[in-house]
Amino acid sequence: MSVTTPARPIRTILLVDDHELVVRALHNYLEKQGYNLLEARDGEEALLIAECFPSTIHVLVTDLVMARMNGRELVRRLLPLRPDMQVIMMSGFPDEVMAQQGLTPLVPMLRKPFPPKRLLNAIQEVLENPQSERTVASLVEPCPPGPPSNSGTAGV
Repeated sequence: MSVTTPARPIRTILLVDDHELVVRALHNYLEKQGYNLLEARDGEEALLIAECFPSTIHVLVTDLVMARMNGRELVRRLLPLRPDMQVIMMSGFPDEVMAQQGLTPLVPMLRKPFPPKRLLNAIQEVLENPQSERTVASLVEPCPPGPPSNSGTAGV
């Protein structure tokens, strides 16, 4: 009589980035770790996938700065479709990283470039400790009005 450990449930990740090399590298790495990967090259493609995919999408991993539709707009438009999906954001722009961390401190924000292991750790953390503060729904709550952004003159 052999004793087998129960298999870890397969979790689905929607990976959205407009850089082919980033998507390819992260897809291959995460797939080898046992995740089911859906990938999109922009926000519009990600919306179509979210509309058509019949099962749960556990985590959205999205770039913030993309052509056609940025990561914030993608999250806003995903609300009616997948409000409980956990979110991890990525950006290669330091000002975007800092601004997003200030607005949503519980949402993991990875600054590109990063080692794939860092993304794996962030995914494992949001799956093991899901929090409503880092779901699609929490990220579209209206923010209190603040001073106008002046990103071109930020001090270093």
